[in-house]
Amino acid sequence: MYGIDINFLNDRVDRPVDAIVPAGQVATKSSARKVPMLIGLAVALCALGGVGSYWMVLEKQKDGLVAQSSALDSQLAELQQKIAQIDTVRQQTIAVNEEIQALASVFERIRPWSAIVRDMQGRIPARAQIETLVQTIPTEEGSVAGGIELGGNACSFNDVNDFLLTLQNSPFLVSDSIEIATANLGSEVPGRCPGEAETEESAELVSYTITGDIKSIPATALLDELNRQQESTGLAARIRALQATGAIE
Repeated sequence: MYGIDINFLNDRVDRPVDAIVPAGQVATKSSARKVPMLIGLAVALCALGGVGSYWMVLEKQKDGLVAQSSALDSQLAELQQKIAQIDTVRQQTIAVNEEIQALASVFERIRPWSAIVRDMQGRIPARAQIETLVQTIPTEEGSVAGGIELGGNACSFNDVNDFLLTLQNSPFLVSDSIEIATANLGSEVPGRCPGEAETEESAELVSYTITGDIKSIPATALLDELNRQQESTGLAARIRALQATGAIE
């Protein structure tokens, strides 16, 4: 039989001694190469965790803002409803005040005729008398309150002039508008005028007509004159009552 002789030493490839690295050293180098990768992985995980946490915080803030917005919308709707109610009340108040002012202005512009007549009675001379007193309608050139027309008799033209002058001082009439419209010597009548001696001759009277405009001022401006006249104290009291409530000034 044949024997096979194999020499492994001759077939062996020579390797440098440095190429042979101990097993412990190889593991150390492998771990060292893995450290940066692990650090990067840790940083990435931390970044992902931070992003996730920040996203959760933003979601919570978003939910809070949505809830706050809903609450504000609800409050805004309530406020708008209250504002609408306030506007309604304000409009009603304005309407009531306008009605009060309208009623007060109507009352204020009522001509105190009793006071006007009493004032004229106090101004007529002793030698003159009033037979007619008529209110005239307003004209484009005259007072919006209208005017008056007095008719009567006087003992002389001077008495008519005296009556004219006293009427021009009346607080109820426009001084510049008062004038003698007519003054004519009338027929003789039996009797005598005041201040004249008794004679058998008849008196010859002057028939006159005096016109003038009524002052277009509120009755409140005539309170002093109204208070002075006993006949008109009721009107003055009512005007003062309206002033106290603020309906008129």
